[in-house]
Amino acid sequence: MSADRVRPLARPAAPRRGRPRLVAAVAAGLLALTGCAAGDNDPAAASAPADGVHDDAGTAAPTESAAPEGLGLGDRQDERMAEAAAERAATFGFVRQRAATAEEIDAAREDSRDRRADADRTTVQPAQCKAPLTALDFSPIALDGAEATRVDVGADTFTGTGTVEVARLTGQGRQDVERHIQTVNALRADCREMTMTVQEGDATVDYRLEVSDAPLSDGTPAQSALVWERTLASESEPQLTAQVLTAVTSDAVVMVSFVGRPEAGRKEFTLIAEEMLAAALAAD
Repeated sequence: MSADRVRPLARPAAPRRGRPRLVAAVAAGLLALTGCAAGDNDPAAASAPADGVHDDAGTAAPTESAAPEGLGLGDRQDERMAEAAAERAATFGFVRQRAATAEEIDAAREDSRDRRADADRTTVQPAQCKAPLTALDFSPIALDGAEATRVDVGADTFTGTGTVEVARLTGQGRQDVERHIQTVNALRADCREMTMTVQEGDATVDYRLEVSDAPLSDGTPAQSALVWERTLASESEPQLTAQVLTAVTSDAVVMVSFVGRPEAGRKEFTLIAEEMLAAALAAD
C-alpha cells in the first residue's frame, strides 16, 4: 500500500516544553486495569496506548524529529526495525518522533511489575474476564532482559499518539508473546463488553470497556489486533480509544498502536499501523 492511500496528516505542532516521561505498556492492559489518570480528559496527553491512563503517568509528547535524517537509533535488530516503522509513519504525517531512553525502558519494566502487583484494586464484570484482562497488560519493552526499542510518533491533526515497540525474543519472551496473542483472542471472543470499578484512594471510579476487532486488510502482517474503548460509566462518549496490532517473527515481536480520540480505532489508522508493521518486518 502506498502512502497516498491514506491521507497524510498535516505538519506537526511545535513540540511541548519540558522533559517528556515514558509510561510503559500497551493500551489494552492499562485501558482496562487503571483508573483516573492524566490523560482521561485530554487524550493528547497520552504518550502511548498505556499512557495517559495511569495515575502517575506523565506525557511523552514526541519531540520534533528531523524525519529525512531519521532517528539514528543504531544497528541492533530491534533498533533497525523500530526506526523503519517510524520512517514509514513519517510518510503519513507522523513526523514528531521520540525514542525512549534505556532508563525509561527500565522504568517501564518496573511499572509493569508494579501494576501486576496492584491488580487487586480493580473489579471486573463479568468476573471471568478479569484474568485475561490482567494478562493483557503486555508490552514488548516490558519483556525482562530483552533488547528493546520504543518510538512515539505524533501529528498535530491527531489528538493522541502512535507508538512502535520492538523486542528481540528469547525462549521466555516468546512464551510471553504467545500468551498475549491467546489473551487477545480470548477477550475478542468472550469479553467484548465489560464494566470495571477501580479503587482510587477512598473513592471508586466506574468504567465501561468495549473490545472490538480491528478492521484488518487482506494479507495483513498483523498476527494479533484489537480496538479498545474505555468510557466513564457516567458519560456516553469514550474517554480513550486504542488500536493495537502485533506481529511476530522467528526472533522478534513488533507492536504498533494508536491511542487518543475515537478516530484511533478507524480503518485509516489500521492501514497506517499495518504499513508500519510491514516496514519493521522488512528491516529484520
